[in-house]
Amino acid sequence: MPPARPEDFVRHFRENGLKLLLQEPGNLRELLSLLGSSLISRLDYLRMKVDATTYVAADYRHLVSDLVLKVPFRTLVGGLRRTLTLYILIEHQSEPDRFMTFRVLEYVIQIYKGQFRAWERRGRSAADFRFQPVLPIVLYTGSVRWDEMPRLVDLIYAAEELSGAVPDYRPLFLSLPGCAPATLETSGGYFGWVLELIQRRHARPEEFHDLVRRVVAHLDEMTAKESGRWLLLLSYLSALIYHDRPEAEREELRRVVVAAARTERRRREVEVMTRTIAEALRDEGRQEGAVSALQTALLDLLRTKFGRVPRAAERAIRATDDDARLRAWLVRSGTAATLAEVQLGMEAEA
Repeated sequence: MPPARPEDFVRHFRENGLKLLLQEPGNLRELLSLLGSSLISRLDYLRMKVDATTYVAADYRHLVSDLVLKVPFRTLVGGLRRTLTLYILIEHQSEPDRFMTFRVLEYVIQIYKGQFRAWERRGRSAADFRFQPVLPIVLYTGSVRWDEMPRLVDLIYAAEELSGAVPDYRPLFLSLPGCAPATLETSGGYFGWVLELIQRRHARPEEFHDLVRRVVAHLDEMTAKESGRWLLLLSYLSALIYHDRPEAEREELRRVVVAAARTERRRREVEVMTRTIAEALRDEGRQEGAVSALQTALLDLLRTKFGRVPRAAERAIRATDDDARLRAWLVRSGTAATLAEVQLGMEAEA
């Protein structure tokens, strides 16, 4: 997957922003550090890959996790050193969800099923198959405190009487509102400083401006070898400003970001990056309007022809921002005799 560009942080920022950041090995390592994971030193971050697999359920509900990474993992199997593939599932959550553990388990099962299907497609014997491990992580960045996710056993009647038959499943959980800023700065590396900015994105103007200045100055300590990651983090920071701060503050904050860069070369790079993001935001606004119109036209046509549209099908349409796919569904709807013939979601399986 090619490295993210500044304008990439504009498109569906709230859903995709952190996902793009965590495709960078250094940011993943620092997230694992904040979580206190014992696996940090045994992962080969330079060979990390993004798993682009899409899972689609029969009810049109896309079972797509925020991000799945495949990382070589050094361990012992039967007393022998081996390198396995560790699937790291990162689910970004902006609101508390009582059923989050259940949802994550559903995603994990889909990953395991995908591993087994791939093994079978290669014509190998099931007797020789073992699953590669999956490490699930929930990163919560909402404004409301959410200190603990309910365990799966907490959601099941009489679970204590069925010990061993009921899964006691616990994803790793980082709840940003409850993290001390000092912990983010000391244990989270450069990524932790950006998380602190997310944590305090609704702070009073003077506090937020001062934090932006400190974060940019800290990021500026990154070496030339990490220039790609430096620009990635600053791109996220700039997109956050445009999405979460009032319009009246944005130009002043842009100047704060540029001024905090210590060298002329980096100031020029930041200038170009902030202009690119501003232009992409204008384009995104126009595109979102066109996509919304297509979604509405498609739903109106489906309701006219077939009556009530299932809620899951409506969610699938609203979640689709590919105008070519929406147009294809619209054309297909004109000749379809049933809703099933429209084949909503089928392209994602191909």
